Amino acid sequence: MNKESNLVVEADKLLMAAVYEAIDNAVRAAGPELQAAGSRIPPRDYFADGVMRHLFLRLCGADPEENTGGDPETAWKILYAGRSVARRWERERGSRPTLRMKKDRPEDIEKNESERQQLALSAENFALTTIIRELVSHARASDPEITDRLKAAVHARHARLEPLSDTDREFTERAKRFVTLLTFPPDQER
Repeated sequence: MNKESNLVVEADKLLMAAVYEAIDNAVRAAGPELQAAGSRIPPRDYFADGVMRHLFLRLCGADPEENTGGDPETAWKILYAGRSVARRWERERGSRPTLRMKKDRPEDIEKNESERQQLALSAENFALTTIIRELVSHARASDPEITDRLKAAVHARHARLEPLSDTDREFTERAKRFVTLLTFPPDQER
């Protein structure tokens, strides 16, 4: 193990020691009150759960006091990672993950469908980009100025849009990038 890896391992050990110490301090300070209030959850588990919830909210960029303002994409990534770990543990125990699957909520089904649609669009975009680049490459053999003419068409459109809005400027910049992408020879590295 190299020196940097050892430093990370040591930092992780220090971090976990500090977390365990904080939980132990909370158990000593408030554990009796928690049990007196009738909690059936052991104080150590109660406070560990509180730390986990707080960290989840922080990682998602939410306000831990109000549980608001978090990034749903980050939350989903964490939750999907957790689901993946749970399924791996099920396999380790010899149980079939499909037997323990819960029904997805409508939001989960909608998200999965959205991800499939994004995958289909990405595949379509890749195929179209590849085909267009190959066609432009073949056209370049008989028309060496094709790239310049295509870029000139973008500039001409831009010139007709006076006064320019922010949307017009963004459209033009994206159009320029796409023309560059689509006219770049496919057999050359960028």
